[in-house]
Amino acid sequence: MKIITSKTELTIQDMAEIISVHGAEYRRKLTLKKYYNGEHSILKKRGRENTDINNRLVSNYPAYISNISTGFFLGQPVTYKAATENQAALDTLLGIFKYNDEAAHNLNLAEESSVVGAAFEILYLDGDAKIRFSTVPSEEIILVVDSTLEENILYALRHYRIYGFNLVSYDEYVDVYDRRNVNHYSYGGGSLKLLSTTPHFFDDVPVVEYPNNRQRRGDFEDVLSLVDAYNLAQSLTADDLADFTDAFLLIKGLHIGDDDAAKDLRRRKIIELEDSGDARWLIKDLNDTYVENFKIRLQKDIHKFSNIPDMSDDSFSGNTSGVAIKYKLIGLEQVRSRKEREFKKALQRRIELISGILTLKSLPPVDFRDIDIQFTANIPANTAELAQIVTSLDGIVSQKTLLGLLPFVTDAAAELDELNEERGVEDVRDFNADIGGDDADIGLDT
Repeated sequence: MKIITSKTELTIQDMAEIISVHGAEYRRKLTLKKYYNGEHSILKKRGRENTDINNRLVSNYPAYISNISTGFFLGQPVTYKAATENQAALDTLLGIFKYNDEAAHNLNLAEESSVVGAAFEILYLDGDAKIRFSTVPSEEIILVVDSTLEENILYALRHYRIYGFNLVSYDEYVDVYDRRNVNHYSYGGGSLKLLSTTPHFFDDVPVVEYPNNRQRRGDFEDVLSLVDAYNLAQSLTADDLADFTDAFLLIKGLHIGDDDAAKDLRRRKIIELEDSGDARWLIKDLNDTYVENFKIRLQKDIHKFSNIPDMSDDSFSGNTSGVAIKYKLIGLEQVRSRKEREFKKALQRRIELISGILTLKSLPPVDFRDIDIQFTANIPANTAELAQIVTSLDGIVSQKTLLGLLPFVTDAAAELDELNEERGVEDVRDFNADIGGDDADIGLDT
């Protein structure tokens, strides 16, 4: 949640008012998380009267959509390269990232953002004065930004609960981050009580937002009504099938005296009728074709409007070329590109905050403009096809560019250096073989 203000400082009353209007956004995000976890509205479906039949089938499309989108976007970890000669600063930054298991952390952020539309991390110093960053539930964070075009963060409020061992009673707290300190409050009855104030040592509010898109919408948020309709259609179909199994037997021309006679008929599986008698099941006519076509339309609309392809579709089977696969994933690629732009800006802010602490520790600072942040779509690659392309372009395009086309080469420059080094050794061996000498006999006079 983001609130724009023209104030430069917030009072206790201002913060209490902000928290009081946070309820709607809080409930929205919890609802999206419930859908992701399979807690759909179909689970509240009421059964038909005078029957125990009440199927509540959950088709967890939200989890499928979010998992595919997140895996495609960040299944391959983000890589960082020094755009200038400041390699020492980059090594320091990568050491901090390794200490925080940054690849797994980024994946958690991307998943949270995919589900609810935005994710948040808080940077802090641990007991060893080392830089750490941690993901916090997005429903707990409220950003207060200024009214400029940059929307600079003035405050970050974290409103959360700590439950007791009975998981029923809880205490509410609010942590307020400004550009110098973090103020810890207890919250109750609509009022705040200051408990403590601690400096965080960062040169800005140490909270970073990772939007899923500019609208901060979840990947499956726009198709929830379609998911509910599909769940209902599946559940009602199952109810109809159960009704068919428990159908009434209509017997014409035969009087069954009591329950014992009915049980005897069921046991013997024989009915003796007069010439005018008849026996048939009393069932509801089911239009299977109409129902199945309706569910197929819902499925297609879910995939269409979420831009997530149906990976079980026959069009993805067989030896499909790389171009064909990319064409089928063009909608998903549009989603990924928007995620990348927002995520990259957030990573740059993370690096800025870390750089401030490095300066405080008299370590080489890191300028995010000197760091090349690279994302790689997690898409199956036709390696044989790429190898043919690389071979056909040899002598036309630089070796570094060609190596960058291969998905298993993560650092084209390093790979080229290693290739040149190997070629140098081979050249020496070839020269040695031509003159009939040994490697040990080769030397250079200075």
